[in-house]
Amino acid sequence: MSVVDYIIRETLAKGIKMPNWVFNGLTIEGNPSEINDLVAQVGKPFTLAQEVHDMGDINAHGFPTKIVQVKYNNPVFAFHNIYSYLDAGITDEEYACQPMRSELSPNDPNWWSDTMSLQATDKSWYSWNITNWGVKWDVAVSDDNKYPDTYMEGPTENGNNLVVYYNFNTPWSIPNEALNKLSSQYPTLLFTLSYEEETGWGGEREYLRGECISESEYGWQCRNCDHTEEDTPYCEDCDFDMCPKCGWGEPDNENRATCQTHGVQSESIEGAAV
Repeated sequence: MSVVDYIIRETLAKGIKMPNWVFNGLTIEGNPSEINDLVAQVGKPFTLAQEVHDMGDINAHGFPTKIVQVKYNNPVFAFHNIYSYLDAGITDEEYACQPMRSELSPNDPNWWSDTMSLQATDKSWYSWNITNWGVKWDVAVSDDNKYPDTYMEGPTENGNNLVVYYNFNTPWSIPNEALNKLSSQYPTLLFTLSYEEETGWGGEREYLRGECISESEYGWQCRNCDHTEEDTPYCEDCDFDMCPKCGWGEPDNENRATCQTHGVQSESIEGAAV
């Protein structure tokens, strides 16, 4: 199971807890006309149905809910504009409701199959987004979002092509299903996604004609020299990481400074640099 596939599975187990964020950089290159069409499509204004607590009746038992329409007049990049619940024939009421949950414990061996069975028929936002986008939240910038993490650079010329870059953050995983769909809508364009999760794993994927045509993943990346390792270079002697290429590690304290394993490793790195 790949890192991304594992995280997608863990997304469902963690439910609506605060996520770890994945930092995505998406570069799209190809025919100028299709690039311009794509930019117009993903940045098109829309409204989205959301269920919110109705705080007007504070004496009501459990705070009743109501559906409101959230405006996205300049979304920049929206999964909603790639494939929407409305495209699937789902109503606002069905989409905005709270997701179905398995009554089994995540530790139960049947939890995963039960969760998948529920998700296959659940039309609520949580299950539908994960199934069709690969993540539980859109990255579109709403009108009340004062600190957007989603932005666009370009398009710029590259020979006869145009190149456009999108930056956005997603919870727990990458939007693999959304990018597969967008790539199938623009089969001549090359999509390159570079991503890194806040705990250190990451990778790169290329999409063409609606498929992922290449991928590379790493479990750890040095913040000093960008060297990558499949697994975290963890030292059991002093409980700290250390880059096997440049020697970078944190925190730089007495335990690591006096660690015999790190001392031998540091001498090896310094000797290779001479």
